[in-house]
Amino acid sequence: MKWAIFVCCLLAISCPAKRDILVPVLFDYDLYYPDEARRQGMEGTVHVRVLINRSGKTEDVVILKSSGSYLLDSAAVRTAKTFVFSPAMIGEKVQKTWVLVPIEFKFRDIDPEEWFAEVEIMQRKISKKYDKNMVDELYDLYKQMIYSPWDATDVEFNYYIKEMVVDGAAWVWEGFWSEYPARVVLFVDIINRYPDSFTALKARADLSNFLDKERITMRHALDPEQADTLVNRIMKAIEF
Repeated sequence: MKWAIFVCCLLAISCPAKRDILVPVLFDYDLYYPDEARRQGMEGTVHVRVLINRSGKTEDVVILKSSGSYLLDSAAVRTAKTFVFSPAMIGEKVQKTWVLVPIEFKFRDIDPEEWFAEVEIMQRKISKKYDKNMVDELYDLYKQMIYSPWDATDVEFNYYIKEMVVDGAAWVWEGFWSEYPARVVLFVDIINRYPDSFTALKARADLSNFLDKERITMRHALDPEQADTLVNRIMKAIEF
């Protein structure tokens, strides 16, 4: 399951009449939706102009119309730089050309059962044969849940999170599963499952940044003593 960035292309090329034009087709790209933008619920469209070289790769990117958010604009440029197209053709000649691409950043509602199934499949694959790329993919799935916009009282996904994480991570939220969103437990789970992985190092850094703001939300939604209890449990759970 990926965050939705919808890409369509309009060929911006002029050529003599009666010559066949083969419009470049977007084959591949890496979606980049900043965690902070997702956390803040940012959505928008960035219109970019992309120069495709003769091998079909991005050579230059220019923003034509901003989304109004620096985070999304930067993400659009970063995403556009990963585009891989089929080369543009005029007749039998490969051409370097510009295309106009509107990149839409839009949240896709998470289907908890679909998310649960994807996570379960990935965890099983890793347990059978450890692969660092699959660990990264699992963490990406976790972050879709972590950084989706949640209200402080939104606990509907807690059941699925509880079923997915190891006991050492589930312990952190004991007594709070019906009280407060447990998304932070997913950071703890990655760190506990794969403690020696580079992904765990990333999760530690992300957790630290996440808690800087989450602690404030916790203290507003819960009793301050309860919020401190959760933070202390989180810190204890990731100590080795």
